[in-house]
Formats: sequence, structure tokens, C-alpha cells
Amino acid sequence: MHEFIERNRPVEYAPRSKNISAGGAISDMRMNHRMTRKRLARRKAISKFEFRNGNFFASRLRFIALAALAKLFFASTELPAQTVESKLAVLEKVSPQERQQRLLEGAKSEGEAVVYANMDVAAMKPLIDAFMKRYRGVRANSVHFSGASIITRIDSESRVGKPLSDVVLSGQLGVLALIEKKVAARYRSPEQEFYREGFKDKEGLWTAYMTNVMATAYNTRQVKKEEAPRVLEDLLKPRWKGKLTMDSQSYVWFGTILQYMGEEAGLRFMKRLNEQNLSHQRGRRLMTQLVAAGEFDMAVETNLNSVLTLNKQGAPLSFASMPPFFLSPSLVFLSANAPHPHAGALFMDYLLSEEGQKIIVTTNRMPAHAKVKSSETQLLEGQDVRVPDILDIGKRYQAIGNRYREVFPGAR
Repeated sequence: MHEFIERNRPVEYAPRSKNISAGGAISDMRMNHRMTRKRLARRKAISKFEFRNGNFFASRLRFIALAALAKLFFASTELPAQTVESKLAVLEKVSPQERQQRLLEGAKSEGEAVVYANMDVAAMKPLIDAFMKRYRGVRANSVHFSGASIITRIDSESRVGKPLSDVVLSGQLGVLALIEKKVAARYRSPEQEFYREGFKDKEGLWTAYMTNVMATAYNTRQVKKEEAPRVLEDLLKPRWKGKLTMDSQSYVWFGTILQYMGEEAGLRFMKRLNEQNLSHQRGRRLMTQLVAAGEFDMAVETNLNSVLTLNKQGAPLSFASMPPFFLSPSLVFLSANAPHPHAGALFMDYLLSEEGQKIIVTTNRMPAHAKVKSSETQLLEGQDVRVPDILDIGKRYQAIGNRYREVFPGAR
């Protein structure tokens, strides 16, 4: 402030005085003139400094702004899914031996594969252990999810742009709706050639690694064999009122029956089934165990492998011969933004290999590999076995779930 006042103060000339000599007056005037020039020079210097620095800071700001815009632009054009796909697409151009060598080297440098799965822990462990034994130096870390919670996790991670999984194993066909949102990378595993049509995506986005047979299970101590239902409509008999249990997220079975019977007839059947005073449980394994314990006479729909496993352990369980039997595939895919794409691809290859599929058999599940057979496969030979339109169910998964909860309020 003082500097401002000093710079703008008017020049004060010494007044003429009769008592001052002419020489003194001239000397004073010269001094005042020199002071005025100094002030003007100083003002000019300050103005010049402010001008130069103003341009400097403005230039810096423009540079920073342009750099930020460039970063945003290039970040938006770098699609992680393309990066993962391009890394793995290189493997398709080399011999099988070199492909495996490169894939293994890449996996070892990444160190681990993170696997999201809604397969139960007991069934997942032998698969993880066998993989790490074969490929030492590459860890497989599995994260377990129950039911549709795996869909919620994948969707939320995709929305915030922070994916953590490399491979996803899911029996929830709702993941197909997420695949349309670009959460899966195209990866053509060489093992896919051993999988039939309908069990693999033509573009390599997913493959069915195992199938669940949807079955109606009953307690053999409480239900005579001749009482067991033979057709779907038998579930509506008065004999079963208050005696049935059902999974609270049986969306795939619900969608499958609507396809099989037709939308209108299927909904009529479901509404009548709800009038049987169903008890809903979360989790097919738990539900099947409750039937074995005698808490309920029968489970409307569960996985056949659970029934066979508990039966081998001595549980009083059997399944109703009620064709057609429908298969519900469990899918595997590589995450589009996989942090460890080589390790993820290596795990996916192992899961789909004949060796990996034989391990699936040991967990009492039905493999999807054409050359690997299970007890379920042999049990269903000659039976009417069908595969529903899984793409249709997957795309309409949320709508099917909403309708399911409307028809069965107890499942909410």
C-alpha cells in the first residue's frame, strides 16, 4: 500500500523563495527531476515484471490444462479389455508348444490368478490345489460367493473401474447380462474344441465348464417311491401342501419352466405352486440337507449332484424321475480388465482341460467336456435331457428374478 501511494504521489517542486538564490533553486529543481525519473523507471520496471510473470503463469496454466486434457483423452481411448485381448491374441499366432511356454512365462511373471467363484469352497479346493501343483510359481486365489452375490460384485467393480478378478466361475446365468456390458474378454482357449455347441460362445466370451441337473429331491423315509411326482403338475397335489421347500433364488429353474410350458401356462402353474405354502431357503445345499434331515418332505428344485453326494453318505434322499431333466450350465470367462491375464488364461485352460474336468467329477459334479463322463452322465443315459435357452434366461435374468419374487412373495 505504501509502495502504491509512493508511486502515485504527485511530484512536489520546491517553491521559489526570495531568500533562496537562483543557483540553489536550479539545483533543487534538478534533484526533484532526477527523483521523478527514478520513480517512473521503478514503476515501469514493476509493470514489466508483472506483465512478464503474468504471461509466465498464464502459459503454465495453459500447459497444465492441455496436459490434463491429453491424459484424459488417451486414458479414454485405452480400453483395458482390448489390452487383455491383444496380449492373449498373440498366442494364437504361434505353435501350441510355444503358446504354452509364453503363457506360462507370462503367468509366472504375474504371480497369481484371482478366481471369483460361486462353487462351494470344498469343491473348489481340489481344483485350486491341483492347478498350483502342476504350475509351480503361479498361485490361484479363489474368492467364494453365494448365489447371485457374485453378479453384484462383478457389476459394482466394473462400474467403479477397479476390477480385481482374473477369472469368473458362475452358475448364475445372470452373468450373461453382464457380459453384454463388456465385463468379459474374448479368449479362445484351445480346450474349447472339446465342448459341444451351446456350451461355448462363438466369439470366445464364455464356456460352460460343468452342468447342474435340476432335480426334485425327496426324503425316502417320509415319501414312498410310488408317491414321488412323475410330472410337474404332481407338485400341486394336496399331499404336498406345507411339505415343500424351495430356493429363494431359483431363477434359472423358473425361467426354464416358463420356456418349457410357455409364459402364460408357466405363470399359472407357478402361482398354483405358491399356494402350496412353500418354505424358501437360501442355498440349494442347505435346502437339500434340510430335506435329508426330515425338515421337509421334498425340495421342488435342487442340484442332482447334491442329492447323489448325500445319498452316498447314507442320507435318506432320492430324486424324482420327472422328465424332462433340464441342465443348468455353469460358465467360466476371463475378466475384460484382468490384472493377471496370462495367469487367468492359464487357469481357465486348466479348468477346461481333460485333467481339470476329471477333478470336477471327483466333486460329484457333471463336467461339460465331451470326453469326460460322470455318474450323473451315466444315470441320465436314455433319459429326456434338455438344455434351456441360457442366452434368453441370462439376458432377462433381472426381469425373471423380479417376476419370481412377485409370484413367490415368501422368497423376498
